[in-house]
Amino acid sequence: MSKRTAGKQTKTRIPIVDLDRCQPATCGHVCMKTCPLNKKGRKVIYPDKVHKKARIHSKKCIACGICVNVCPTHAISMVGLPVELKEKPIHQYGENAFRLYGLPFLPKGKVVGLIGANGIGKTTVLNILSGKTIPNGGEYEREDLTWKDMFTTLDLSLHRSYFNSLKNGKIKIAYKEQVLTDYLQEKETIHEVLLREDELGNTKELIKELQLETLLDKEFKHLSGGERQRFSIAVAISKDADVYFIDEPGNFLDVKQRLNLSKLFGKLAKKNKSVLVVEHDIAILDYLSDQIQALWGTPHAFGVVSGVKSVKSGINAYLTGRLKEENITFRSKAITFQRVVKERTWVNVPIYVKFTTLWKKFDQFRLKVSPGEVYKGETLVILGENGIGKTTFVKMLAGILQPDRGSANVMAQVSYKPQFITRDYKGTVDEFIMNFAERYTGEKMLKQNFYQPLGIEHLFDKPITELSGGELQRVYIAACLTKRADLYLIDEPAAFLDVEERIKVARIIRNAAKLYNASVIAIEHDMQIADILGDRVLLFLGEPGVRGFTVGPFGKRDGMNEFLKTLDITFRRDVETGRARINKHSSRLDREQRESGEFFFERY
Repeated sequence: MSKRTAGKQTKTRIPIVDLDRCQPATCGHVCMKTCPLNKKGRKVIYPDKVHKKARIHSKKCIACGICVNVCPTHAISMVGLPVELKEKPIHQYGENAFRLYGLPFLPKGKVVGLIGANGIGKTTVLNILSGKTIPNGGEYEREDLTWKDMFTTLDLSLHRSYFNSLKNGKIKIAYKEQVLTDYLQEKETIHEVLLREDELGNTKELIKELQLETLLDKEFKHLSGGERQRFSIAVAISKDADVYFIDEPGNFLDVKQRLNLSKLFGKLAKKNKSVLVVEHDIAILDYLSDQIQALWGTPHAFGVVSGVKSVKSGINAYLTGRLKEENITFRSKAITFQRVVKERTWVNVPIYVKFTTLWKKFDQFRLKVSPGEVYKGETLVILGENGIGKTTFVKMLAGILQPDRGSANVMAQVSYKPQFITRDYKGTVDEFIMNFAERYTGEKMLKQNFYQPLGIEHLFDKPITELSGGELQRVYIAACLTKRADLYLIDEPAAFLDVEERIKVARIIRNAAKLYNASVIAIEHDMQIADILGDRVLLFLGEPGVRGFTVGPFGKRDGMNEFLKTLDITFRRDVETGRARINKHSSRLDREQRESGEFFFERY
């Protein structure tokens, strides 16, 4: 009996085993020894033939939860599968592994935005739709699946025509993947690769639109994260394809570059192409999409693709956790945002950082930072384009770089989370954090305020080299905040994180500032996260790669207003959730806010 009833059936309970956490060599298979059905000889929990880790027979399991409670590494969980999911999964990775239900629709002439948490099936969706993975319909034991098997096993409904065309080579796919390592072994220059990959004759246009002019003579391995991202987007949209899959294009890009994606993807859609974009910056996803489909479920357990929604209702449904048309609630507490900007006053507040005019010159770039200060207990958000000196400034405050002229008087202990995070450390997560922070990680306060909310407790025994991008980012943030400091310098904390993780991290950082009575300086490109994080704003302006200068610090409203003026966009707050939404250019709200001078929401 695997179904739980309470008058009316509500959920099917399925056992999930996290193989990374499962350590039979140290626990001696305690789950197998305590399972009541195993004691009766039914072998519900058994060791895998290859790696000896626990497997649980889903159909025989009664979901009593004993194995969940006794597992010392918390490798087993019982996940409630909504009763509405009566159909077979589209794809399942194993007996106690992730399963996907449903697929997005790909209408021609539309940009479809796909929103969902990490580990909820977005990459699986893209791999299936691109033909990289043949869906098994839940028959995970079969390794010899063919397209014919897929058509006989699955009820593909509206997707049958699409997969028939894909199978017969009548649909061409262009795929910008999340992991940008395909060109690391290339010996050709960026320009040579772009010309080689170009099928539409638009290389010259893309070089200009994606600001690739200064990269043309470089090899891929010498590019920064943002440069690799722009190059990979250029390669994908230079293909003569019918369907374009774009996975997380916003990582490492600044706000201006992210806004530019809307124009680029919109051009593709207008050519009667299908475009599917996965993006975690909800303001940008809102701006570039024509319609939304949400992926909901339990990360690493199951994911479900919602029906087609309008942009506003789709993103709001994801944030509130309520799919009205499907009559499904998947979130116990809605994600909402403050609707009013609260300006703090800094009279009689001690100063932690005070800097004179700072000058720094590199081969082709020069930076001038105007005088300013950072108050005790404040969070200062730095906004600006890439290549304009933001990270250089933060490194000068951290003492990593020295200004050519001027001085920064940092009257505080500093903890610095760099922009570029690596897996070079040879050791576990726990060892890395202790080494980084010079502090014992077993303190209850650290666990309650950082490790549990960041979801990294189960990673402590895992080598740094084996972490995903999102896991690595959360571990670095945890290490930075574990260190006792008066000033936390945090460079791009939202990169690689999903919507919920970004919001959670922003609130954890603010909580850390309050907990330590410390100051925070954060560089951020996600405007929604900058809104949550910041008390004040410091703007970096100029010409990327040539010169940079600062304006401010400002109060948050004035600073955001000035920044949005440079981008030529206006923001409004969504009535239902309070989230930031970009007004369509020349719309009524856009015109009204420009006339009133309020680019950053209307005043309340």
